[in-house]
Amino acid sequence: MGLPTLEFSDSFLDSPDFRERLKCHEIELERTNKFIKDLIKDGNMLINALKNLSVAVLKFSLSLQEFQFECIGDAETDDEVNIAQSFKEFSQLLTTVEEERRRL
Repeated sequence: MGLPTLEFSDSFLDSPDFRERLKCHEIELERTNKFIKDLIKDGNMLINALKNLSVAVLKFSLSLQEFQFECIGDAETDDEVNIAQSFKEFSQLLTTVEEERRRL
């Protein structure tokens, strides 16, 4: 639908019709202002949540990177070596993804 037009020349007459159109514009401005404020608030909340997510992902990645099996005997089994290597690779992948997300 759209808002009714406001003509500058009508403001001199100050008719009830002009006041009604002006009121429609004021209501729309208030609604738009509230929407923008809510959008800014929600955007800030999203940014803070993403920062917290980033910290958690990097902490998890560091935990994976530092993980080591306590082996029984003198050497690790092939499975233990493979699992530890997989954790390190997954850690690097998480770090890379997080760095790219930050760049975005």
